[in-house]
Amino acid sequence: MSRLNKFGIPVLLAGGALLAVTLFAVANTIGLPKTAHAQSPTPTPGAQPTTIKSDIGVSGTGRVFVTPDTAIASIGVEITAPTLAQATKESSEKMAAVLSAIKAQGVDAKDIQTTSYNVFPLTNNPKEGESPTVTAYRVSNLVSVKVRKVADVGKVLDAALAAGANSINSVFFTVDDPTKAQDEARTLAVKDAMAKAQTLATAAGVKVGKLFAISEVTGTVIPLYRGAFESAPAAGGGAGPIETGSTEITVNVELHFEIAQ
Repeated sequence: MSRLNKFGIPVLLAGGALLAVTLFAVANTIGLPKTAHAQSPTPTPGAQPTTIKSDIGVSGTGRVFVTPDTAIASIGVEITAPTLAQATKESSEKMAAVLSAIKAQGVDAKDIQTTSYNVFPLTNNPKEGESPTVTAYRVSNLVSVKVRKVADVGKVLDAALAAGANSINSVFFTVDDPTKAQDEARTLAVKDAMAKAQTLATAAGVKVGKLFAISEVTGTVIPLYRGAFESAPAAGGGAGPIETGSTEITVNVELHFEIAQ
C-alpha cells in the first residue's frame, strides 16, 4: 500500500512505520538543499615561509703606522771541518762565545732561542762508477735574538760578529705590544666601512638602516725587514748603520646594515 507525500514522492507503509524512499535524482530535480564541502589547498610538506632580507654589506680597513720598539735578529755560526767531531766542537765553542757577547749587551736569556741546528756531510764529485766520499762536515747553528731596546740592535750585532758569528740571516723591527695601535686601527676600519655603506646607499637611492652585524676579519702587524747578511762583513766592518723605519698595523672589518624603509 502506498501514497504520495507532500513532494509527490511515493512512500510505503510497513508495520505501522513510515519508510520514506527518497531518490537522489528526484531530490536534485526539485531543488532540495545539498551540503557542499570546500577543499583548502594542501600545503607542501616541509615548506617554510620565505623571508627575503635586504642589507648593505661592506668591508673597511684601518692602518696605523708606529715606530718599532723591538728588533728581532737571526744570528748564526756556520763551521766546516774535516770531521764531524771537529765541526760540532768548533760550532759549539763559537756559539757559546756569541751568546755570551749578546747577553753582555743586556739581552735577557729568555729572549734568545735556537731556531735551527743542521749538520751537512759534504762529498766529493766521484768518477763514473765510484761512490761519493764524505770529505767534510758543515754544522750550522742559528738563534733568534729579541732586542727590546731597539736603539741597541747595532751594538748587539757588532758584538755577535766580533765574537765569531758569521751569519746574520735577517733583522726586522716590530712593536712588542701592538694593542693600542690595533684599537686605533679598528676604529679607523669601522669608520671606513660606515663611509662606504653611506656611499653605496646614496648611489642606490636608499638609506642606511640599523647596524645588525659586525666582525673583524684580520688584524696584522707587518714588521719592517732590513738587510740580510749571508756572512760576516770584513774584519773591523761591523754590522753598519741600522734604521728602524715604521711598522704597519692593519685591521679589516665587515659591517652589515639594514636598508631603511
